[in-house]
Amino acid sequence: MTRPWRSLRARLAVLGFLAIYLPALLLFGVIVVTDTDTTVQVLGGVESTRTVSAHRSAWVSWTVLALAPAAAALAWWWAGRATAPIERIRAAADDIGGTDLSRRIALDRGPAEVMALAASFDAMLDRLERAAATQWRLIDETSHELRVPLSVLMTNAEVLLDHPEPTVEIYRRGLQRSREASERLQTTIDHLLVDARARARAVDRRPADLTALVRGVAEQAGVLAAGKGIGLSVTGPSGAVCSVDEPTMSRAISNLVDNAIRYAPAGSEVEIAVEVTGTGASVVVTDHGPGVPAGEREHVFERFWRGRRDVPGTGLGLPIARQIALAHGGDLTLDPPHPGGGCTFRLTLRR
Repeated sequence: MTRPWRSLRARLAVLGFLAIYLPALLLFGVIVVTDTDTTVQVLGGVESTRTVSAHRSAWVSWTVLALAPAAAALAWWWAGRATAPIERIRAAADDIGGTDLSRRIALDRGPAEVMALAASFDAMLDRLERAAATQWRLIDETSHELRVPLSVLMTNAEVLLDHPEPTVEIYRRGLQRSREASERLQTTIDHLLVDARARARAVDRRPADLTALVRGVAEQAGVLAAGKGIGLSVTGPSGAVCSVDEPTMSRAISNLVDNAIRYAPAGSEVEIAVEVTGTGASVVVTDHGPGVPAGEREHVFERFWRGRRDVPGTGLGLPIARQIALAHGGDLTLDPPHPGGGCTFRLTLRR
């Protein structure tokens, strides 16, 4: 329970009462001191004065006494008016719970400092609402993406256990299916964790050579590209220093290269270029695959959207890469289609 003397309204009321009543008491004291009668007598042609203290007027005393409760009531009312905006903020904060983050204080009048405080609370609630929405979306997406590989694992285990005449080859095929489902499970979890980190803007930016970063990603993806008969080429300046979070930026570039390799036809080449301007740098990844139809280009960065169902993937690579770019203050865009076909994705960063 709040102690009365710790209440801001009570303190303001006391100050207001003193501000109203003390001048009245001071005035009453002045009246008492100066309330005298002066008479003048003329004796033998010489003036003489005699001052006689007069009795205090009764009405002055009653006025001062009556002013005390009036001053107290006025001070209490004024203190209530002064603290009303703060009380409104407190009441709104009490009413807003974890399931009602859409409410806002929206204080439209009051002292400038209190309105600034209310605006700060509303801004904080905006951030909390976005964070809660991101959390729920991550939970939904995680449950959606993990359901399939987990179902494959459970079904495969049930089939193997219920098989009437299991052999080594049957177990081998079952374990192979389980390994593939586990790999998809691990890939999905990694993607979702990186995406959550990018959405939270939890990036540790440090100066790094973007060209070296791209060459490292290309070297890792070279085995996968060679297995499909696809060549990788990296062009750009010898050094392009940018302030980036290396792990997440490597993930974004890797997603772009992996996407290009998956959609590029055998015997073609995936081109990775680093471009540097006066204000920024870009990583441009180009493939010569079928490209994206004009009517579907707006869906490219939607989560779980896939252009072709016959190409393996989770539909998270490009959206995650774009979130990482946005977390770095840049963006990821799809360039207009070119005559040779294929896609060109451009990840831009500010230097």
